[in-house]
Amino acid sequence: MKDCCVRILAALLAFLLPLAALSAGAQPLPNVPTLQVPPGGATVTGQVAANGRNVYSVAANSLQALSVTIASPGNNAIFQVYDVGASATGATGSAVVSGTTLSGAGPADASMAWIGVIPQTGIYLIAVDSKSGPASYTLTVQFQ
Repeated sequence: MKDCCVRILAALLAFLLPLAALSAGAQPLPNVPTLQVPPGGATVTGQVAANGRNVYSVAANSLQALSVTIASPGNNAIFQVYDVGASATGATGSAVVSGTTLSGAGPADASMAWIGVIPQTGIYLIAVDSKSGPASYTLTVQFQ
């Protein structure tokens, strides 16, 4: 009986500890800046090189509405929103992201504005690319 209780407790802790880290704003991915999104939203400015990519992480809860917009001179910057479980490798400015994007926010969508409901609690990645040549941008992320 005691062994069974220990296993149940271990399983419960394995489930709860990642959630505690998420709610504390943990950054599980090295070299990926975390956007802390206060009420009213978060805005970050940056530059991305031609054929480059900047990646940000954001913690979101299931069923939150997420709004992402990007503004750039000549509308040259676009973004993708990657679902929980996506990973990023490489340095800032040349990151490679693998995983699934959210509907309407994938590479083929060339998104400059997107709003959607978060399907599950976790860490989401936002990748910023340029359409052609280098691009400066202002990225805004809000929960509604």
